[in-house]
Amino acid sequence: MSASVSIRMLLGVAEQNLARSIFDEVWPTDEGTQITANLLQALVHNGTYISGAFIDGEIVAAAFAFPGRDSHGNFHLHSHMAAVKEEYRNQNIGSQIKWHQREWAMKNGYDTITWTFDPLVRRNAKLNLVKLGVQVFEYFPDFYGDLPDALNAGDPTDRAIAHWRLNSERVSDALNRKLEFSNNHLPVALANSHGSPLPQRVEEGASTILCYMPEDIIEMRSTNPALALQWRLALRKELQPRLERGWTISGFTGDGAYIVRHQKGDR
Repeated sequence: MSASVSIRMLLGVAEQNLARSIFDEVWPTDEGTQITANLLQALVHNGTYISGAFIDGEIVAAAFAFPGRDSHGNFHLHSHMAAVKEEYRNQNIGSQIKWHQREWAMKNGYDTITWTFDPLVRRNAKLNLVKLGVQVFEYFPDFYGDLPDALNAGDPTDRAIAHWRLNSERVSDALNRKLEFSNNHLPVALANSHGSPLPQRVEEGASTILCYMPEDIIEMRSTNPALALQWRLALRKELQPRLERGWTISGFTGDGAYIVRHQKGDR
């Protein structure tokens, strides 16, 4: 049985430094820190969200988000960092922080939260699409450029953008655990063939396809970086042009594939 988790906003530099310690532990870098104390304090003083998750008084996770505006001029909250200490992962702490963030955002007048995520990381895809109910219709190759932290060094920083429409029926279904894995024998555009990416031809006119991902891209980066790069480029080739043409990543299968759909009105 997992320990009770309490989540609250972090006030003042001392508490914000607890969050910084989480970010620097999860994304260690030779540059010293992911975000300086004075910059974080300035952001918080001007409306930024920062929270911590605590177990028995110890901070085990943190999240940081700031106001943003999209290309159409619509304001939203952009969640830049959300991290859970390694020994506390797979205990639903990350999803609890996101629901806390949703509640705070709605109280402060936001109806959408966005964030970037590595589309090759399976656990993030599952969290975002099934547990939270986001939609994805943007893909950016090498979004951050070269990142020196231990998790990303040496790998192109391709990112998908999660759009979390806080009052949508889809998010309500996720909150009530009504979203499920499915595939319904859909055509496969990118298969996982014994651990390697295998592009497959799908019939012209297919409106829904599957794109598989590797079991554990983070481990693969350290044990077989050449294969990790193959996966990066293969998934990019399948997702980026489709999303640019109006497709949406709208689901995730139990065996590790994106459900990618072209449907008018998805956005």
